[in-house]
Amino acid sequence: MSTKQKRLMPFLKIRLAIVSVLMAGSSAIAYAEDLSAWKLPPVPVPADNPQTPAKIALGHQLAFDTRLSKDDALACASCHAPVAGGGGPTPRAFGQGGELGRWAPSWDNSGYYTSLFWDGRASSLEEQTGALPGHMGPITAPGEMGGDIAQVTAKLNKITGYKKQFNAVFGSDATPENIAKAIASFERTLNATNSPFQQYVSGNKKAISASAKRGFELFRGKAMCTACHIPPLLTDNNFHNIGVPSAGPLKEDNGRFDVTKNDADKGRFKTPSLYNSGSFAFFMHDGSIITMREVVEHYNKGGTGVPNQDPLIMPLKLSGTEVNDLVAFVNSLTDERLDKIGRPELP
Repeated sequence: MSTKQKRLMPFLKIRLAIVSVLMAGSSAIAYAEDLSAWKLPPVPVPADNPQTPAKIALGHQLAFDTRLSKDDALACASCHAPVAGGGGPTPRAFGQGGELGRWAPSWDNSGYYTSLFWDGRASSLEEQTGALPGHMGPITAPGEMGGDIAQVTAKLNKITGYKKQFNAVFGSDATPENIAKAIASFERTLNATNSPFQQYVSGNKKAISASAKRGFELFRGKAMCTACHIPPLLTDNNFHNIGVPSAGPLKEDNGRFDVTKNDADKGRFKTPSLYNSGSFAFFMHDGSIITMREVVEHYNKGGTGVPNQDPLIMPLKLSGTEVNDLVAFVNSLTDERLDKIGRPELP
């Protein structure tokens, strides 16, 4: 080594050290990607129905009480089974009229929706219950729980425990409006805020597996899932025809069209949030798919090419490993607390 090279050696070492620090810093920056846009926000709460622990507890009881239905036969939780991700335990819901035409969608994360039902015909959780006068929903729909809301209200007011609770929460006996408000308040607590994925985007990098991390990259990249399942809610609160094969007793289900009467809406159904979908017993509006892997394969092949299929639905060319990774990611969206919600003690 020449004398000149020896003199330059300390400077070269310093330069190499600086480069190493910069490289390490850039790696740290890449690792510490800002994922705050994926964090679930506080659930919106209407000004006329503020959340209180007592109201939520009352709503929890009402959601599991069969006395809200005709002949004391069915409860909200009969079709929205916590163990099945808050969705239907059968391909299509069953009610007073037997098998219905659609799978009961999950109530998990429903507090974030701007419209309810597969066709979006209700604008709030309160409306969706069917307890409010002028709004048909599960409690009063003849083919579902089949209750008469005046009779249901009178029945609840004859139960001492409920009479006391309604007066403590609302300052009056049970009314159709207060029944709807209590159930909606309970539903607004069913948010997957402690799912492994939510832990991951909150900074716990060990919360999900390597496969789920690869699936996350696919979800927001090659698989194009975020075209409809946008963060942080993983729904665009919109309606799409995704080329689902027809199943169940209905010869044809027009979906959103039945609400809007717009031909462009034929076969379009609401985009559900994917939280806790790893626990679903069935998928799609008609329960025609039974595993998450089949759901991914449906999108991978580009749907079935039914009339009016959304142009967003196209072959994805995912490999078998990529399908597995995408399923692993979706499974990381499950908050096990929601799957374990049980029937409370009823008055």
